Amino acid sequence: MAAMALASCDTDKELEVIEIPVKPYEINALWMVGNATEADWNIDSPVEMTKTGDNTFSYTGHLNEGEFKCPMEPGNWGGAFIMPTYNGVTIDSKGVASEDITLMPNGSPDNKWNVTESGTYRIVIDGNTHKINVTFVN
Repeated sequence: MAAMALASCDTDKELEVIEIPVKPYEINALWMVGNATEADWNIDSPVEMTKTGDNTFSYTGHLNEGEFKCPMEPGNWGGAFIMPTYNGVTIDSKGVASEDITLMPNGSPDNKWNVTESGTYRIVIDGNTHKINVTFVN
């Protein structure tokens, strides 16, 4: 995946578009914390996600109605987090309202996903494409 950028615009109104490659987020480990998870807001014991590839992590399990975000290390509210690009992105049986994720190096702003329907979900976070995929299992 690549972003597009305006490279130049001359007086003849021609437009040149170039691709700017998306730089992967380097993620060595990833957890989930929030009242939607079994860890609640305990940053010292967050739910660990499974590494499935370079910069790619998954979780399959129950989520309650509530919020969560993904710290890159336990025990540090001021550390790096993977979050939605804006606060309150909903997750329900239809999936996720916005697949875009962002890396917040110091946990701020404090964006969280909002699970509006409890159930079993499969979540895949891909730091290479900056995307989250959510599948409702049951």
